[in-house]
Amino acid sequence: MPRKKEPNKEVKTTQPKTTKKRTTRKEAMSTDTIKHDFSLITEHDIYLYKEASHYKLYDKLGSHIVEHNGVKGTCFSVWAPNAENISVVGDFNAWNPDSHPLKVR
Repeated sequence: MPRKKEPNKEVKTTQPKTTKKRTTRKEAMSTDTIKHDFSLITEHDIYLYKEASHYKLYDKLGSHIVEHNGVKGTCFSVWAPNAENISVVGDFNAWNPDSHPLKVR
């Protein structure tokens, strides 16, 4: 007995799922990713501050989410001319003052 011809069946193919490596908090906060070559504070800002006429320091000091050279991150600035050292600490770095030190501009 001859075999019946089966109608053309559409075959669906699926792409294998690519697993993207998730960055851990520890890796994201590593000191390798800290950049000290960027500042929101300009020479003009310092001039205005010394003149006591800078009315938008809130745009410069504190923490600000920024993108620099295509890399997103947080810029943190303080005005502390007499400080010996300053670090950003928190739960993200186990309150370690050595992991995220700020540099003098």
